[in-house]
Amino acid sequence: MPDLPIYLANPAPFRREREPVSGGVPIPFEEAVTSTDTFALYDDHQQSVPCQFTPLAWWPGKERIKWVLLHFQADVPPESTRTYYLRINPQAPHPQASRRCIAAADPGPNHTWIRVDTGKLKAEFGINQPPALSGTGLQLKTADGLLLPGPAQTLQLDENGPERAVVCIKGQFVDADQNPAGFAYTYRFEFYRGHTFVRLFSTITCTAGGQILKDAAWVVPNPWGEAAVYAGTTDTVPEPEAALSGQEIYVLQDTPDQCVYNSGGTSFIKDQRFQGWIHSPEVSAAVRFFWQMFPKSLEADGGQIRVGLLPEKSRIKDEFPPTSEFSGRYHLAVGESRTHELMLCFHSGDNALDPASLNHIFAGFNQPMIPTAPWQWYAQSGALGDLTARAEAFPEFELLADRSLAMILDRRQSLRLYGDRHFGDDLLSQPDVWNNCEYDYPHVGVLMFLRGSGTGWYHEFALPAARHMLNIDIANAGPTSGMVYPHSAQHNSADPKLGSHAWLQGLLEYHVLSGDYLAREVAENTGRLWCRGILASEELYGTERALTWPLIAMLACYQIFAEPEYLKAAQRLKSRVVSLFNHELGHFEGCMMREHYPPSYWQVFLIGSPVLESLVMYDQMFPDEEVRSVIVAIARRLARINWIEELGVWEYPKPRWAQLSERVHTPKNDRMVSPGVGYAYLYSGDQELWEKAVTAFTNRCDQIDQDGKTMAQSLRFGVRMPALMAKVDAKLTGK
Repeated sequence: MPDLPIYLANPAPFRREREPVSGGVPIPFEEAVTSTDTFALYDDHQQSVPCQFTPLAWWPGKERIKWVLLHFQADVPPESTRTYYLRINPQAPHPQASRRCIAAADPGPNHTWIRVDTGKLKAEFGINQPPALSGTGLQLKTADGLLLPGPAQTLQLDENGPERAVVCIKGQFVDADQNPAGFAYTYRFEFYRGHTFVRLFSTITCTAGGQILKDAAWVVPNPWGEAAVYAGTTDTVPEPEAALSGQEIYVLQDTPDQCVYNSGGTSFIKDQRFQGWIHSPEVSAAVRFFWQMFPKSLEADGGQIRVGLLPEKSRIKDEFPPTSEFSGRYHLAVGESRTHELMLCFHSGDNALDPASLNHIFAGFNQPMIPTAPWQWYAQSGALGDLTARAEAFPEFELLADRSLAMILDRRQSLRLYGDRHFGDDLLSQPDVWNNCEYDYPHVGVLMFLRGSGTGWYHEFALPAARHMLNIDIANAGPTSGMVYPHSAQHNSADPKLGSHAWLQGLLEYHVLSGDYLAREVAENTGRLWCRGILASEELYGTERALTWPLIAMLACYQIFAEPEYLKAAQRLKSRVVSLFNHELGHFEGCMMREHYPPSYWQVFLIGSPVLESLVMYDQMFPDEEVRSVIVAIARRLARINWIEELGVWEYPKPRWAQLSERVHTPKNDRMVSPGVGYAYLYSGDQELWEKAVTAFTNRCDQIDQDGKTMAQSLRFGVRMPALMAKVDAKLTGK
C-alpha cells in the first residue's frame, strides 16, 4: 500500500501548534492489516510523527482491522492545509509501539486504580474514591439540596497509549447524608502527552423517577479570588470581557442571541452568541457549544469558578418552541442524559499559560481539526458500502447535496432550533413534535462528509445530531434502558421502543470517525438489547419497518464489532423477511402486509421503508440469490405497476380513506426507491428497471426537501445512486 495522504485544514488566522487531533481512517479488507504495530505517520518533510493507532472496527472474522483511529499532535500554519502521510509496512514494525503509555492501571478488566502522567500533568483515580480531578467536579442542585458525585463505582481505560489516554469513571450522585440520589455521573477524561489541558465529556443521567434539577455546574476551586471571562477571538492578546477580584462576575447565555454580563453587581445585555472561556490563576475552563446548547454560564466569586451546564441563573430552563417554556426547573425523564464537552487547562507554577496561548487552545477546542484521507479513499475502501466521492460527473446530485445542507441549517436558524435539549434535532410539521433525528441524521451527515460534500455535513449536522441522540433520544437508564424514543412532543413524551424508530448505523459511523466512546457504548447497549430479543423470539413479528430497521442495525453492529451474535440476529431477520414475500403476488404478506392500504400493499416498499435498503445491504455483505430474487421482484412490481409514466416518477401510495383524486408522488420517494430498483437491474439485467431508476432520480434532483426528516429519508437512500450510476457506466464502457 502506498503512503496515504492525511490532510489537516486550519481555517484559523493563527498557527496551530502541538494540537492533539483525532480521526478515523478505513483500511480495505484487501490490505489484510491485523496489527497497528505496522503503522507509522510522517509529515510533509518525511519526518516521523509520534502517532497513536487504535483499531475501532474489524472485518468479519475479527482479524483484519477495518477502521483505525489516528491520534497525534499537529502543527499547521494559519489558514492552511498540511499533509501528513500514513504508511503501513507489514515487514517493519515501528518502534513507536513500545513507547510508554500515558496511563497505568492494575491488571484485569475491572480496575481499582488508574494513574495518569502526561509529562506535564499527573492524576490518580481509585475505585470507591471521589472522582475529582485536582479538586474539580460536578455539582447538582435540586429542591432538596446539593448533590455531589459519590465514590467511583467503575474505572476503565477506553484508550491508552503514548499519545492519549481516555479514562472513564462512573458512579452515583449522593446527598448530604451520602444516600444515593436519582442521578448518575460518567466522566471521560482525555489526557494528552506533554500537555496540561484535559478534554472532558461530563454526563449526567437521570436514573429514577422524573427528577427536577435547579442547577448543574462543573466547579473549580479558586481560593485566590481572581478571575476573568474572555470571549473567543482571533486576537493575539485577547482582552477580558469581565474581570474581578473578590467580587462576583458571570456571563450567561439563555437565548440563542443574547448574553447577560454581570461584573461587580452591574448587569447589562449584549446581542451576542458567546463562545469563550473563564480564567483563574490555576485553572481555565470552557464548554463547547456554549450558545447553541443554551442555557450556559461562566461564573466566579471569591472562592470558586463555575461552568454552568444547566445554570440556575437562567431565565429559561427547558424551552419547547413555539408554545411553552419553563423558568423554574429542568426536568429529566428516566434515562435522559446531559453530556457536555469541556476543556480544563491547568497552568500554575512552571506550567503557567498566558491569555494568548489559552486563546489558541480554546479555539482549537471549539473548532477542532479532523485528519482526513482523500475522499476517494473512503468511497473505495468498502467500509461504507457503495459510495462515490463528490465529482463533476453528477452535478445535479452535488447541487442537491449543497442545497439540502443549506436548507436544514437555514431551518435551524429561522426556527431557532437551539437549546440544551434541542440542538441537533429538527421539528416535524406539528408544533412541539420533534423529529428525534428520524431516518438517521448522523448516517446521512457522515456519508456526505466522507464523500467530500462539505465539512458542514459533519461539524454542523452529523456531530450535533449524534450528541442529541445520545442525550435525549435513547434511554440510558431505568427499565427501558437501550430503547429509543420515537418522534414525539418534548422528544421523549411517548414510550421508548425498539424496531421502527431506532437508528444505530450513524452512531457507529460517527464513533469510528471521531473516536467518541460514549457513542460506542450507547449504540452497543441498544444493539445488544435488540440482538438478545431477536435471538430469543420464537417467531419474529412486526411491520416492514419493525423488521428491516433491526436488520440494518444488526448488520451495522456486525460491521463494527464483528461479533457472531449480530450476524445470527441479522440472518434470522433476513430469513423472516424473505419468508413473508409472495413472489406470485409481488408483495409481502403476514405481519408485513399493511392491511389498511389495500389492494396494492405498496406501502411496504415506500414511505420510509428500509426493506429494499436492508436487503441490498445484506446481499452486499453476504451474497444471497434468494435475497436478490426478492429485490428484483419488488423492483419489477414497482416499475410496472407503481410507475407514473407521464411524469417519470414513482407513485406515493395513500390509503383509501385519504380520498385523493389523483396519484400522489413526492421527490423524497423517488430518491428513496430508485437506488433499490437500480440494484435490481444489476442483479437481473432488466434494462427497464435501470431506465426508470435513473429517470425518477434525475427528475427529482432539483427539488429540495423542506425538513430534516424528509431530507434524511431522501439522502440516506439516494446517496447510493451516484455510485450505482458510476458502477453501471463502468460496466457498460468496460472500464
